[in-house]
Amino acid sequence: MQDSEFRSDAAARGRQAEALLAEMFAQAGWKVHVPHRPGAREVDLVIEGPESSYAVEIKAAPEGRSDRLIPLWSQACLQASRAAAQAKKIRPLAVVAAPSVSPKVAKNVIEFAEEYAPDVAAGVIDFAGLRQFRGPELEVLNAEGEYHALAARPAALAVPGESADLFSDLNQWLLKVLLAPELPQHLLSAPRAHYSNASELARAAHVSVAGANRFVRQLEREGYLHESAPHLILVRREDLFRNWPVLARHRKKEVAMRFILSGRREAELNKVLQRSDSCLALFAAAQALKFGHVHGVPPYAYLKRLGAPSSLEWKNLVPAEPWEAPDLILRQAPAPQSVFRGSVNVNDIQVCDILQVWLDVSHHPSRGQEQSELIRRKVIDPLIRGKQLGG
Repeated sequence: MQDSEFRSDAAARGRQAEALLAEMFAQAGWKVHVPHRPGAREVDLVIEGPESSYAVEIKAAPEGRSDRLIPLWSQACLQASRAAAQAKKIRPLAVVAAPSVSPKVAKNVIEFAEEYAPDVAAGVIDFAGLRQFRGPELEVLNAEGEYHALAARPAALAVPGESADLFSDLNQWLLKVLLAPELPQHLLSAPRAHYSNASELARAAHVSVAGANRFVRQLEREGYLHESAPHLILVRREDLFRNWPVLARHRKKEVAMRFILSGRREAELNKVLQRSDSCLALFAAAQALKFGHVHGVPPYAYLKRLGAPSSLEWKNLVPAEPWEAPDLILRQAPAPQSVFRGSVNVNDIQVCDILQVWLDVSHHPSRGQEQSELIRRKVIDPLIRGKQLGG
């Protein structure tokens, strides 16, 4: 992985951790303030509870190991302490996060904090529900997390040779098929039925029975299937939707383009999108699906396969120079099976389905978080609650 991609992943992980922490405190009735950041010395959050207020600094690690989290907690401790010292009646709270943290590691961090910085409140969270805090009014938020409760059960043995990637291209398509009955047709193209077993799912989704069997067994192993329902029903959805955009990320292959005849941008864009191997994506797709929120970002089009810029043959489209503002960004579809099978037809062009748009904008640097949050509020949260969206 290149340095720029590593930094991007770290920044995305940090944003996710901060958003998760803010949401957790807001749901618990705390007032949450996100400071404006003209400089780098401000903390991530300021939170106000019934009797306590905290300056909060959160750091996120790629792995939930003690040797990763304790140094990060120490750094967060220094920054939160400095911010709290500059305000009145406010305490420092240093929090560390990772995609998954075991209760034992969380305990190690909390014990380290208590021994070396007893006047600083401490917290450890992960993206699967674990919450461990030490400090006034904070312990009531502690939770073991769904992932760790599940891990306490005997695990089913994996079949040799099976993929461990729940969010592979084909598996993402199958997840969309299971969710399709709860989404209107204009937001996702997929069969809409209930399936009692993997064979029925395979027939409906037009995939191999072996592939569907592997997918269903993996859902069962990871606790995402209802154990006693008469058909395949997804459960632990909050955890599923938290992990999906994080674990389904792919390295981006894209090229910025500009139109030679700039006065015909819309017409030329439609020509690109009328190809059978192209699909409108990201913010422009959100706009086409009536979920638009961010403007000013060049439209994205997915291609099933993107060659080198020199190999692209377009009559009125050429690669943009580094100093030129692009008219269009061509990107190779990160999961072509899932992208193109789930895409919907809007005014005779193919448009990414709403789940794909949510996944793709989640980590986009140009206000992607805002667009992602809007879709989450209107589409993902109802799916988590098992509430069918209207047509």
